[in-house]
Amino acid sequence: MNHESTRRYPILWFMALAIGAAVAFSAFFEIDQSVRAQGQVIPGSRTQVIQAVDGGVLTAIRVREGDRVRAGDVLAELEPDRARASLAQAQAEVLSKQVALARAQAELADDAPDFTAFGATAQAFVVAQTGLYVQRRKTRDEELSALQSSLALARQELDMSRRLFAAGDLSRTEVMRAQRQMLDLEARTSTVRNKYYQDARIEVTKLEEELAASRARRDERETVLRHTTLVAPMDGVVKSVKVNTVGGVLRPSDELMQISPVDDALVVEVKVNPADRGLLHAGLPVTLRFDAFDSNIYGSVPGRLRYISPDTLSEPGAQGRAQVYYRAEVTASWDDLPAGGARRLHPSDIKPGMIATADVRVGTRSILVYLAKPVTRAFSGALRER
Repeated sequence: MNHESTRRYPILWFMALAIGAAVAFSAFFEIDQSVRAQGQVIPGSRTQVIQAVDGGVLTAIRVREGDRVRAGDVLAELEPDRARASLAQAQAEVLSKQVALARAQAELADDAPDFTAFGATAQAFVVAQTGLYVQRRKTRDEELSALQSSLALARQELDMSRRLFAAGDLSRTEVMRAQRQMLDLEARTSTVRNKYYQDARIEVTKLEEELAASRARRDERETVLRHTTLVAPMDGVVKSVKVNTVGGVLRPSDELMQISPVDDALVVEVKVNPADRGLLHAGLPVTLRFDAFDSNIYGSVPGRLRYISPDTLSEPGAQGRAQVYYRAEVTASWDDLPAGGARRLHPSDIKPGMIATADVRVGTRSILVYLAKPVTRAFSGALRER
């Protein structure tokens, strides 16, 4: 009996030492604490949507899905005839307003209009405005001439009345009548002259406003005509061609295709659980694993958390429930790749649309704290129960 007890002591001591060593190891050995999020690879400058801004009839498609294009390359063309005719009408309207404004400004300055700045295309407008200028000038001059003739006679009559009044052959009343008649004719002459300039000033103001509106319409129709030729906004690859029917009618803002950027820095866009948001901030280190490449063979890629959305987003989830998340972006740090398996991955291997898992390192904690967490959580909850 004593012999068996004596033999048990070393075993108990060994077990105690092993347990103590395990506790000490778990208390001092730390492991990374991370937040996991999934997402996909996207171009850093986003896919560009090519739309028929003003709509129209599709007359040609110059590219196919998968074609590589450069900025400025023609992608598709819309029927331009209506837009071109509308622009020509707007340009003619601008030209007519410019010629009319030149005529009105000449009338205001009491000078002959100068139409030499307008080309042959404005000849019809120049002829019409020249005729209008001559007619208005003639009407004014004839009216002034008649008034001035009447005014000369009224002055003669007033002089004669004053002489007869001085000789005692005419009453003061007749002299005053003749004087009122002369003053009235002078006022009418001044009114005709002032009205001519006032009308010219009003017309100049009105034509300047109309010219500004006509120029705005012309610029708008120039834009419409320019939009009948759809060009690539950047270098990229054509994808998701939505319309292939030449002769089809497109509504304003209809999507024709998309251009995916090439030679552009790729980022991983992930969805972060709102419960993990408090642990995250821009700049945290990230470990990226791509589903297309077995991480046991190709390893992982280091990166950095670049951006977190300021508010949550939502989208339809399973069983009709909305999925709420924060959108975050992670950039890969290819220069920080360790020697080994991950060297087999190259930036050119990563393509837009690939699924990726991001483990964001938010800190460290000991194994003992990790193992004790369920116990402390349950104990804390138990203390709060009634």
